Amino acid sequence: MGTNGEVLDLGVHAQVFEICAAPIWIYDSTFCVNVWGNKAALELFCVDEAAFKLPQLDVLGQFTPEQLRLWKKLNAQVHQDVEVEKKEINVTVISGEPVPGFMKLDKPKLVLKASYKPIRLKGGGERERDLTLIQVTAQVAPTVEDNQLRLVEMCNNHPMFQFLFDESGKLLAANKRALCNMREHLGSCENYNLQNYLAIGECDGSLGPDEMYKEAMEAIFVLDQPCHRFPQLRWSKRHPGKYRWVLYEMWPSIDPVSQQKAVLVCEQNISQVKALEEQIKKQNQRLEAQLEEALAQRDPVHKPAIDIDTPADKTLKLLDKIMRGHEVSAREAIELRDAIIQAGDLRQPVNFNEQLMKNSQTVLDSEVSQSLIQLLSSRRPAKIKEEEEEEGEDHGAGQGHADQDLRHIYARSNVTQDSVKALIAMHKNLPDEVLDVLAKVDDWQFDAFKLNEVSGGRPLSLLSYALLKRCEVADKFEMDDHRLVKFLMRIEDGYPNNPYHNRIHAADVLQSLHVLVVRGGLIGHGYCDEVSLTSCYLSAIIHDFEHKGVNNDYLIRVSDGLAVLYNDRSPMENHHLAASFQLMNSDEYNFLRKMPNKLRETLRKQIIEMVLATDMKQHFAIHSMFQAKMQLNGSVPSGGNGSGGKTMRTSPHPTSQDGHKMIDEDQRSLVLQVALKCADLGHLASPRIVHKKWVQYLEEEFFRQGDREKQNGLTVSPLMDRDKNGISKSQVGFFDIVALPLFQSFAQAFQDATPMLDAVKDNYAMWREEAAVYTNANSARSSK
Repeated sequence: MGTNGEVLDLGVHAQVFEICAAPIWIYDSTFCVNVWGNKAALELFCVDEAAFKLPQLDVLGQFTPEQLRLWKKLNAQVHQDVEVEKKEINVTVISGEPVPGFMKLDKPKLVLKASYKPIRLKGGGERERDLTLIQVTAQVAPTVEDNQLRLVEMCNNHPMFQFLFDESGKLLAANKRALCNMREHLGSCENYNLQNYLAIGECDGSLGPDEMYKEAMEAIFVLDQPCHRFPQLRWSKRHPGKYRWVLYEMWPSIDPVSQQKAVLVCEQNISQVKALEEQIKKQNQRLEAQLEEALAQRDPVHKPAIDIDTPADKTLKLLDKIMRGHEVSAREAIELRDAIIQAGDLRQPVNFNEQLMKNSQTVLDSEVSQSLIQLLSSRRPAKIKEEEEEEGEDHGAGQGHADQDLRHIYARSNVTQDSVKALIAMHKNLPDEVLDVLAKVDDWQFDAFKLNEVSGGRPLSLLSYALLKRCEVADKFEMDDHRLVKFLMRIEDGYPNNPYHNRIHAADVLQSLHVLVVRGGLIGHGYCDEVSLTSCYLSAIIHDFEHKGVNNDYLIRVSDGLAVLYNDRSPMENHHLAASFQLMNSDEYNFLRKMPNKLRETLRKQIIEMVLATDMKQHFAIHSMFQAKMQLNGSVPSGGNGSGGKTMRTSPHPTSQDGHKMIDEDQRSLVLQVALKCADLGHLASPRIVHKKWVQYLEEEFFRQGDREKQNGLTVSPLMDRDKNGISKSQVGFFDIVALPLFQSFAQAFQDATPMLDAVKDNYAMWREEAAVYTNANSARSSK
């Protein structure tokens, strides 16, 4: 079509051009005017033929001097290259920019590709002229400059504030909304900076604005973090009294002008997100409360009649409540403060004695309350003090003098070489009746009295040797068989013929501890390795060795030699340990001579800690520590009054990333202590008939102490006067305040031990039933 300077006759070609869809027209660069254009060209510029042929110089006054200069330069290029040198050139045209041959385009930011071709025009009686044929070849995508303009528009109108700061915190650039917000809060100034901008907000409670600024700049420019985020509370200037939460996100950047390090900061309003978080938190609290209520209805958690939470328990529960996102009232904080101030010991219940005596007027009998105080509290019962003061010298005559009856209480040992060999031989070929009893050694309920019958009065040594052999620790540590059996039989002979604290009780405790360790989860959760298992068995075996048949309070009151020797601190428990280790260290009984010294040290330490924990004066301190340790490792006993809750958020038994157990030695020791404490009260989980038999024997032992107190001119301890009701009267109170909270805490940490807790609950129900019958009978007699 007339390219390369070919002759173009409009009379011939115009009709062809008119039917073309592409805009085509002829331009004269000499006179700066369009000569002719097809219909598509007129439609492109939205003009008629007359307007299309107007000289372009008439409209150039609308452009800036720079645009005019560029137009003239391009027009000269078209004249020289196309019309003189007969070359074809291509031009990119953007609406709004002046281009020779092009009129104003109504469509904003339209981008076109056009070709400029040389032609020689003839026709109409005029001479031939060298002109330019312009044809629009394509409409193309926006250029980079166009995208930049669009990005600027997007950035300026984006609801998120965006800033660019240099390393000193000076503002380099900001989008329109961000700049308006800065001016609104900081006023108009030449140099805005990030530190001043952050200072207009409040911190989230952890860092002040200045610290926030320093931490952010260090994160980006020193630590080279890919992104740094932090929230801030911003008070509204437009709406006084209101505030909004904003989130700052910061990324390292480069200033495109100076090529220096910079930081891109985006500020986002997250008030709605915070409101939604608060709504979800409250909803979660409601759901947790409903869940705990549902669990309590399904499996009610026992709550003692008094508050046995120690100040340490109360503190941990309050902290746990805060960590779980719950609100803590001022009243709760004040109550905790008062509990700490009033407490003589942070590991003992607050005002324990006073609480019990107050309940003696309603829930518990007065003598039952005094008995529990004597058992559990380091303070003496108030009533006993009053009676001693009233009775004066008559009842004080026995004090300060050792009880002569207790000096010869220990049974003589009749362990011989033949008896040792006989027991070893018996173990290798056990009689059927013994096998039948030992077959139940892994059961949650066990009858130690039956074992005593079939073993010929050797329940402890027979069971001990069988378990040590069965679990293979005897072989593992190369225990000398002869010395081991001789030691076990000597310890067994060291248990006097007390009604309760005797060799049968020791065997019962050993079996209870064995079940807790093997089936209750201690081994499964990594708390019992071979050394600890040996410690458990030996602790149970010796825990009441040479027991005098009286409690520590009696030994202290009569200034017994053990009380004097151990300064009134757990005299019986200290004696059990010292006397047992003296035997163990002698060559005759030293069955651990081949155990490495380091392991023997660990063994001795664990045994000492476990046996000392059986002193009930330490009960609340140990129970509180146990709950705290379990709580810090993920198990949170959330119920009230020290009994704990049913919900376990995570396992209290920590593991490393590779799945291996990570047992803290202090926690291991505490778990073993509580396990022995539960085993020491193991008969509470025995079948009802066996449990009642144990209670009867314990009651008789207490009555015998009462008899001695009378002989020594002492006030008879509560529930130890055989002329009155004994401890069978106090079982509901003991279960309520001691047993159930203890077993529940252990079963929460070791859920495999739940069967023992269930058995304890069954016996508790039995005593409540009997107490109700007793109360109804008394009421009936009183009404007659």
